[in-house]
Order: sequence, then C-alpha cells, then structure tokens
Amino acid sequence: MELSLYLAQLFGLTMIILVTIVAFRPVLIERVMSELRTSSFAMLVAGFVGVMGGLAVVLSHNVWEFNWRGLVTLFGWAALIKGITYVAFPDHIIKLGERFMRGSQRNIPLLIMFLLACYLTYSGFNLS
Repeated sequence: MELSLYLAQLFGLTMIILVTIVAFRPVLIERVMSELRTSSFAMLVAGFVGVMGGLAVVLSHNVWEFNWRGLVTLFGWAALIKGITYVAFPDHIIKLGERFMRGSQRNIPLLIMFLLACYLTYSGFNLS
C-alpha cells in the first residue's frame, strides 16, 4: 500500500504541475514540441524515459482495482505505451501533439487530467 500512496502522490503532483504549465505557458510547450519534431535524439530519449518509467510502475504496481490504485496502474501502462510510441512511431506522436495544442481543443483534456491529478494527490496524501 505504501508504494501505491507514493506513486499516487508522485503522479498527482507531477500532473498538477505539468497541466498548470501547459495551461499558463502554452508557448513553452509549443517550443518543446517543435524541438521534438526536429530532433530524433530528443524523441528517442523521451521515448526511453517513458518506457523506463512505465515499466517501473507496471512491474512494481500492477494493481487492477476500480479506484485510485487502479488509476496509478493505468498511468503506468499509459506511460509505457506512450514511450514505445515515441520510439516506434515518432511522426504519429508529433501529429497528435500538434493537434492537441491547437486552440481550445486542449482545454477539456487538460481539465480531465487536472481533476484526475487532484484525485490522485488527495488519495495519496489523505489515505496514508
């Protein structure tokens, strides 16, 4: 259970920080996307970091429950799949990222991510 709490705190706080940055500094994220688009090395590193982080969660916390612990596992699997996609299909990731960053289309996914992050953070800190 301690690992679940730690991962909920880690994922929740990290997502709150990242969603806030994306919401208030979209130009910074657009520059990062531009850099990934032109640098195969950056895309490869981002992919391997995602694979390593995702595998770390999947191997240590493969808990499938319909609650916050299952959400932690789901985020681990999502990180693993995203990392593999960065390495295997970088053009697909670039197109998805560009589509996501266009105008107000990013607001609903950002809100959903923020709410899930708050739920994980609350669960991680208040259930310990």
